[in-house]
Amino acid sequence: MPEFLVKELDSLLGEALGEHVEVVEQKSTYLTPPGEHYGSIMLALNVTIKKDSGKTEELNLVAKMLPASDMLRVAFDTGVTFKKEIDAYMVTIPALVQFQREYKVPEDKLLDIFPKCYGARVSLNCEEVDEDAVLIFENLKVQGYDTGDRFVGFDYEHALMIVKDLAKFHAVPIAMRIISPNDFKEKIGPCIVPNQGIETLPDDIAAAFTDSIIENAKIIPELAPYLENIIKIVNESNDDMKNKNGPPITSAYATAVHSDYWVNNTMVLNDSEGKPLKNKIVDLQIMQYDSALRDLVFFLFTSVVNEVLDEHYDDLIKAYHDTFIDYLKDFKVDLEPFTWKNFLAEIEDIGPKEFHHVTFMLKPIFTEKGKIKDLADFQPSDWGRRDLIGPAHKQKLKDTILAYAKRAWI
Repeated sequence: MPEFLVKELDSLLGEALGEHVEVVEQKSTYLTPPGEHYGSIMLALNVTIKKDSGKTEELNLVAKMLPASDMLRVAFDTGVTFKKEIDAYMVTIPALVQFQREYKVPEDKLLDIFPKCYGARVSLNCEEVDEDAVLIFENLKVQGYDTGDRFVGFDYEHALMIVKDLAKFHAVPIAMRIISPNDFKEKIGPCIVPNQGIETLPDDIAAAFTDSIIENAKIIPELAPYLENIIKIVNESNDDMKNKNGPPITSAYATAVHSDYWVNNTMVLNDSEGKPLKNKIVDLQIMQYDSALRDLVFFLFTSVVNEVLDEHYDDLIKAYHDTFIDYLKDFKVDLEPFTWKNFLAEIEDIGPKEFHHVTFMLKPIFTEKGKIKDLADFQPSDWGRRDLIGPAHKQKLKDTILAYAKRAWI
C-alpha cells in the first residue's frame, strides 16, 4: 500500500492530550479492505510519542482521510461532509454530554456510544477541505471491537443492544431541540446541514443502483405481485433524490440522524463467548435532520438477519421505544408526542418512505468481497459492473421486499 503520513500529527495529539508531544514515529496500514468503506481512507495508525517528561508512549489510533478517488469525493461531497463529521465529533457529541450533565443525568447514562476523537482538521493552510484533512480516533479494533459480517447481519442479542444505543443517540438531541432550540441550532446544526450525494453523478451511475433493484426483482418469481409497485417507487424516489423534493421535516421525532447506519458503521465488543458487551456508532459524515425512525428502519432492514427480524421485529422496536422514552424522561419533557401509539404511527409512515434507501444501498452493502481491489483506481463505470453483486444480494433483496410486503409497506 502507499505510505500515508499524517502531517503535523503532534499538534493534533498535543491538543487532545493537554500537553506538548513529539511524534517519534508513525506507521500506517489500511484499517479495512477495499470495498468495506467507500467514503474515506481508513488507516490503522500506530504512533510513538514522546512527552515533555521524556517518556515515550505507544498510541493505537485510526486516521480517517479523504477517499483516494476523485469520483468518490464527488459522490460523498467531501468538501461538506468532512466538515460535518468534524463538527459531529468535536462540537456536537461533547455538547450533548454536557447537556446531559446539566440535567444531572447519571454517569452510567451519559452518551458513551462513539469512539474517542483525538482531533481533526480540514486543512493545514485554509478553511476548505483538502489533502491534509484528517480525523484521528482511538483504534477500537485493538480494544476488541469489530463490525459484523455485512453478508450475514446481526443476531437478536446484538440487534437488541444496537437499537437501544440508536434510541439514546436520537433522544438526547430531541430533548435539546425541545428545551434549548438555540443550542440545538448552534451545537447540532452544523453537522446536519444538507449535502450532495450520488445524485450529482452521471445518470448511468445512479442507474446502476436502480438496475440492481429492478433487474433482480424481475427475475425473482416471488416478487412478481409487487414488481409494478417496486418500479414505480424506485423511479419516483430517483426523481425526488435528483430534485431534492420533499416536505419540511415537522415530525416530533425530528432529530440528528445518522442516515447510513448499517453493519459497517457500528462496532461491537463481544465477550469470550461472542455475547455483545458494548457498541460504538461510527461514520457520522452524512448526518441529516430527519425523523429518527428512518435510522431505525434502515438498520433493521439492512443489518439484521431476516429470520431474526421476522421473529423479533416487535421486540426490537419496543426496546427502541422503551429506551428512547427512558432517556427523554431525564429531561422532563412532555412525552405525549412520543407515546407508543404515536410511535407506531410514525414508523408506519416512515417505513414505506425508506424502501428506496434500503434497497438502493443493498448494492454496496452486498458487493462481493474481494471484487474491489483498490479504491484509488475505482472508476464511475465500476458501479455498473455486474460481477460486483451475486446470489447474496439477490437473496437479501428478495427477503427484504417480502418483509416490506408483509407489513403492507409496498
